[in-house]
Amino acid sequence: MRTRKLTVISVITVALLWCSLPVLAQAGSAGWPAPKVLQIFREEIKPGKAAAHEIVEAGWPRAFESAKWPTNYLAVTSVTGPSEAWFFTGYDSFAAWETDTRNVDKNAGLKKELDQLEAKDGELRSGGRSLVAFYREDLSNQPNADLPKMRYFRIITFRVKPGHEAKFGEAAKIVKAGYEKAKLTQTWYAYQIYSGMVTPTFLVFIPLKSLDEVDTAFAQTKTLQDAEGEDNVKKLQTISADSYNAVEANIFAFNPKMSYASKEWAAEDPEFWKPKAPSMKLGAKKPAVKAEKKSENR
Repeated sequence: MRTRKLTVISVITVALLWCSLPVLAQAGSAGWPAPKVLQIFREEIKPGKAAAHEIVEAGWPRAFESAKWPTNYLAVTSVTGPSEAWFFTGYDSFAAWETDTRNVDKNAGLKKELDQLEAKDGELRSGGRSLVAFYREDLSNQPNADLPKMRYFRIITFRVKPGHEAKFGEAAKIVKAGYEKAKLTQTWYAYQIYSGMVTPTFLVFIPLKSLDEVDTAFAQTKTLQDAEGEDNVKKLQTISADSYNAVEANIFAFNPKMSYASKEWAAEDPEFWKPKAPSMKLGAKKPAVKAEKKSENR
């Protein structure tokens, strides 16, 4: 929906990658359904330009809000790894993605404003990539997080060797079964890249409420491995060694200033998503300024 003109980690086991993530307690929320199609813009930000980039990026939500645009998106910025900003827009289908893009192009006023923002934004980027992925419900686990109340995503990128997609699926299912047996609550969303980068590639999104949950998860590593069993742990080690070209894990923080959140989404945590600007009370007196005594020699 955002119109852009953007045409090694040492891993012992996949289980250790997943279990080093927080165990989330999903309290009283039906969650937000995972979109079937996910459009992703990855922007590489020039060193020292993150603050300026955020200011320019805030123009996109204002433009879409002014146009009362029905499609929303979430922005995140990197906490670890390269300096990047990622933008996620979800759709029910590839056809819906195409329709939304065409509608933006047809709106002359909105398109002009977005093009102007793009020109300014381009000066702050060193590169970028446009991706589209589709949801793999069979490889996801308990996708019921109350996402508007989360603050981070840990995103794990699995670059799988051609012909080894089934092995990745097997690994994910072993880990899922381990969580179920150990009665551990863990949400993750698995997406498979359709276009935009080397395939087969899978992205696993783990929502985090706070980073201290990672500490809790590390303490539960043995519990998960015991639930998986020795044979499955060895199988995960073999899959990791034989089936992956690379695995990369990074943490991203949700950025409300750069996101175009829906009213329903923002209502879940308005202080974070729609903070009120500080206001001066009427009639309030300005603080007195103490005059400095001038030097006679000046």
